[in-house]
Amino acid sequence: MSTPLVKLLDAPVALTWLDPVAAKIADAWRAALPRSVKDALHGVWLGHSLHAVLVLVPVGTWASAVVLDGIATAHQLAGGDEDVRRGVDDASGALVATGLVGAVPAAMAGLTDYADQHPEQKRVTLVHASANLAGIALFAASLVQRGRGRVGSARALALVAMAANSAGAALGSHLTYRWASQANHTQHVPHVTPSGWYPVARHDDLAEGSPVQVRVGETGVVLVRRGERVFALADVCSHLSGPLSGGEVVVEKGRDCIVCPWHQSTFALETGSVVHGPALSPQPVFDVRVVDGGVQVRLRELPGVASPPPVEGAVDDAA
Repeated sequence: MSTPLVKLLDAPVALTWLDPVAAKIADAWRAALPRSVKDALHGVWLGHSLHAVLVLVPVGTWASAVVLDGIATAHQLAGGDEDVRRGVDDASGALVATGLVGAVPAAMAGLTDYADQHPEQKRVTLVHASANLAGIALFAASLVQRGRGRVGSARALALVAMAANSAGAALGSHLTYRWASQANHTQHVPHVTPSGWYPVARHDDLAEGSPVQVRVGETGVVLVRRGERVFALADVCSHLSGPLSGGEVVVEKGRDCIVCPWHQSTFALETGSVVHGPALSPQPVFDVRVVDGGVQVRLRELPGVASPPPVEGAVDDAA
């Protein structure tokens, strides 16, 4: 049973009337940015969501500013030294300004992630962004009031702004943990794929450069033949679970790659590494060998992660 809080945070999912607006914003943003910029804003170079890193600046500085505002207010009510109060207010203003500057790249990274989401995720993100934009506007107004010497209204505006941004942050975390935006959708593969070698296809039956889906236990695997070599990756895309077997094989940066048909995440066939986002997590890789014309695959284990025992159909390691 969903709690009242979960129901509240889930409410934007039902706002299907947002879809036309969401699609237009996403299409415009994708068209405006070169792929290299999008990869940078997704955090492909970092292997981690850049938005999640960048939001620490506005969140941290604004929270600190509100705390200082509380200290300044308490100091003022207690009849403390005016110069001390003024110094605290100046520090709070500097933090608000720093947060406003830091909000720009954070918003750009978040918008880049948003452009490659499922429709229900986009709806939550739009409400999340609206709350954050309201907070940004209120913090900007607070900074203006500080410049005018109206510290009382500046503190009040900052407090309301922090409440708006807190609501936005709650939706952002809900988007990540409840709706799995920017999560690794292949994390389960090592835990459900049986260990051992499994025959999955005949080498001569695989057409050059045409992805084929096979299964190892319950795990979908995509096979791609390139010349005499055969590559194998987990079929479900690490970004949002798209089927790689429905994608296109391309050459990117001198490497054979496969492109997810849903959001064009691109993975190197040999290593599973991310060549282009929006995916951030690499694809699980399967070792491949050809025995008497038959293609056999085995999940390449991750250090410290034990796979389940072999199941029916496994062949001897020495085969």
